[in-house]
Amino acid sequence: MEPKDITLSDDNIKEYNDKVLPSINKIEPAYSVVARATTYNIKGGQNIEIGVYLTGLGIPDANKLVLIWSSPDIIDTSSKGIFTYCIKVVEKDLDNKKMIAPIAGTKFIEHNELNPYGITVFLNKGYFLPYPKFPIPKGDELLTPSIIAEGTPHGYAPVSISLKTSRKAKAGEYEINVVFTYRFKNVIKQSPDKVKFHISSWWDRNQWWIITAGTIIAFILLVLTVIFTVLDP
Repeated sequence: MEPKDITLSDDNIKEYNDKVLPSINKIEPAYSVVARATTYNIKGGQNIEIGVYLTGLGIPDANKLVLIWSSPDIIDTSSKGIFTYCIKVVEKDLDNKKMIAPIAGTKFIEHNELNPYGITVFLNKGYFLPYPKFPIPKGDELLTPSIIAEGTPHGYAPVSISLKTSRKAKAGEYEINVVFTYRFKNVIKQSPDKVKFHISSWWDRNQWWIITAGTIIAFILLVLTVIFTVLDP
């Protein structure tokens, strides 16, 4: 089943702003960043794909998401990375008031190039808005709703980042540190995470074939040895 886009009618936007947003607008934001590599075992020159989620509640006044890799030679600095997103926020004047609502989906996908020497991404307010459910939930579900950046309503991670690794990268284990920094009034908070991936060596990629070929050759030699022994006792 294809993920559904998130778009709201004017009536839903009014209800969303009147009943949902007031319950979280004054909350001091608290977030954890969850990052994962969707490609783990790659060879130099291939892309490392990273999905980043945020879990928590509240709307920060400002934020930044920074990625730093463990080795300066692991990312191909001649090829810019790509930041893919399809979460946005729409603003509308309804009933003489400015109202906001999240929108997300494949028709809103955008691809932004990233500096290969380091990555800083600023997330729009849409990431932190509650996931719109209708009819409006009541009780605890209304007070602690799921937010857009916790799910994949559009079939992508909320933050999808693709980085090309260097063809000259040495084989081994590598890490990319992901740090989410956000501010609410005069309070600044941070949440770190990291993703790990492996650059495979020639042996890593070909050992199965080498071992299989060696086993077959050894078996043939054993058969020939037995045959010659029988024919020439």
